This record gives sequence, C-alpha cells and structure tokens, in this order.
Amino acid sequence: MYIPQDFRKKEWKRFFAGLLLGTIAGYMFFLFIHGQLQEKYAEDHIALTSELNQLEAKYQGLLNQKNQEKGVKSIRVLEISLAFDNAKKLEVDLLTQHQLSSLVKDQLKSVTGKDLRIVADQVDLMITAIESKNYVVDDFTYQLKVKKLIVSEIIHFNLEIKIVR
Repeated sequence: MYIPQDFRKKEWKRFFAGLLLGTIAGYMFFLFIHGQLQEKYAEDHIALTSELNQLEAKYQGLLNQKNQEKGVKSIRVLEISLAFDNAKKLEVDLLTQHQLSSLVKDQLKSVTGKDLRIVADQVDLMITAIESKNYVVDDFTYQLKVKKLIVSEIIHFNLEIKIVR
C-alpha cells in the first residue's frame, strides 16, 4: 500500500497527532463547561420553582386570612425558613438541599397565613411531622431532625440531615 510522502515525515505525524489531541482536549473542556452550566441552570430552576410554590402557598394563606377575618388584626405567619446544620459535613449538594427544603415546605404549606398563636400551639405537631417522615431525593433516603425552631412571623427551622441506609 502506498503512503503519501507527506505522511512519512515526522513533522506531519506530530502535527496530526497534536491536532487530534487538541480536538479531544477541546471537546472534553466543552463537556465540562456544558455540565457546569447545566448544573447551575438546574439549581436555579429548582430554587425558582420552590420559591414560586412558596409564594403561591403564601398567597392562598393570605386570601384565606382575608376571607375569614376582615376586622380583626393579628400576627400571621408569613414565611417558612429552613437551614441545614450538617449539610457541609455530609457533603449534601445544593440541589439536594433545595429539594429537601421544598419537600418540607410543601408539607408545612398550610401553616402560612395562619394566626401565630394557633401555630405556636401546633409546634409539637410540626416537629413530629418533619421528623417522622423519610424524604427520598435521587435514590437516597433522608431523615430530618429539628435542632432549633423559632416561631415568629417567619418560622425558622434548623434541621439536621441523617442519611438512612
């Protein structure tokens, strides 16, 4: 078989080998950057979706409040805030944290818009509801334990994550 003269020279072999390796390295770089952007977009989508669900629940609670009591002014629950204490220790990524927080907020969405005194009486019920449920995210099962709970217009939960095997 005849090999053209240009391909027998070492310079041409090096050129084509460098061209091939450069193409592979560029494609790998493209895949890496594309993966990073897709992960960022997925996190933003989940954050915006959970914020939208939270605002819809808050809106429904405020509508119910307006319909129930028109003359009486009382302090209402406006928002539910969650913080995970041991997320860095367990290396739980932000996407999983968003999904866990949206699951907990969906479970407690009926609390938004209620009178603060009623919610304060139901603190044990909220803690039991959060701690007794297993949350499944991406084939992992998590249990949450309430470490700290502050009841005011914004309910603050400090939660500890435990991975169930």
